[in-house]
Amino acid sequence: MPAASRLWPYLTAVLISFVIAMLVAVWPLPAKFAVFRPELACLLVIYWVMSSPHRMGMRYAWLIGLSQDLIEGYVWGAHAMSLTIIAYICLVSYQRIRSYSIWHQAIWVFVLVGLHQVVCNWVQGLAGYTMSLVSLLVPAVISALLWPLLTLILWRLRRAYLLI
Repeated sequence: MPAASRLWPYLTAVLISFVIAMLVAVWPLPAKFAVFRPELACLLVIYWVMSSPHRMGMRYAWLIGLSQDLIEGYVWGAHAMSLTIIAYICLVSYQRIRSYSIWHQAIWVFVLVGLHQVVCNWVQGLAGYTMSLVSLLVPAVISALLWPLLTLILWRLRRAYLLI
């Protein structure tokens, strides 16, 4: 199969996964349950950058973050800057992180999503908005616990459609 024809299924899988992430990000939840929403866009950036760093990089993370800012109504560039930083860290250390077990990767994911939350909160704070500590930590914990399941689903998707 030529390289160009193998790129379209890959891009389609990435695009569909990020559309689902954006839908989850804006899905209406009661205020007391909204804190339990995982940072799915951040998880997907981590996954796609680590699984294929030669195709997915900082530019795509910036575009995804910018679209998340627009869709969620955040301060312009908060998610874009945060996801770009996360993508850079993943690009620099993807070989090391991929060699860990899935639960050790979940610890890394907790740290990376926590960093994502802190950077977004910092940018929001510059604009005058505040966020509680619970709303920073709980999505990072939920995202880390979701990491093994998300990795399994996306790995099987990649295997089924020969996207490896």
